[in-house]
Amino acid sequence: MITFNKYINKVDHVWYDSSNIVYSQCYDSEGPEKTLKIVFKEGRTYLYKGVSDTDYVMFKMAESNGSMFNKIIKKYQGVRISDTDLSKLDEVKKQFTEDNKVLEESTSNMVYELEVDEKTGEFRLKINGNTIYEGIEGHVSIVNLFSSMRISYKMSELTEPLKKEQDFINESII
Repeated sequence: MITFNKYINKVDHVWYDSSNIVYSQCYDSEGPEKTLKIVFKEGRTYLYKGVSDTDYVMFKMAESNGSMFNKIIKKYQGVRISDTDLSKLDEVKKQFTEDNKVLEESTSNMVYELEVDEKTGEFRLKINGNTIYEGIEGHVSIVNLFSSMRISYKMSELTEPLKKEQDFINESII
């Protein structure tokens, strides 16, 4: 389970409350495959290349990261690299936490600008004139959107399927 998440400079930094996994770094690339660094208890560190987006998100958002690691990440060939100094990793987390507090204070009154092309559905989300996210309405990854906006989130599975909007409207009329 995630205790802290920070996406910065195309690297997703994630700390976990897990019996065996302390931290992961996922390096974004232009393609669908990622490079994933995982730090285990005691600082053992492995690098996994070619991890699919889907497998990474399933691992990251799992209720049990260790179980999901064994189920889906272990299939990728991992290479053990130098152990990670856990005290330095804690310092990085503290710095990121402080940076987030400063950012939250400075952005509490921020207004987002949304440019939309009604014909194509293309849109740009901007802050202070700078584009922070582009997409096409109906084809947006909420995970990518949240990551680009540095919004923390917790993913869980739906306990029952979502109803279509029309079903909801029909039920509301009755």
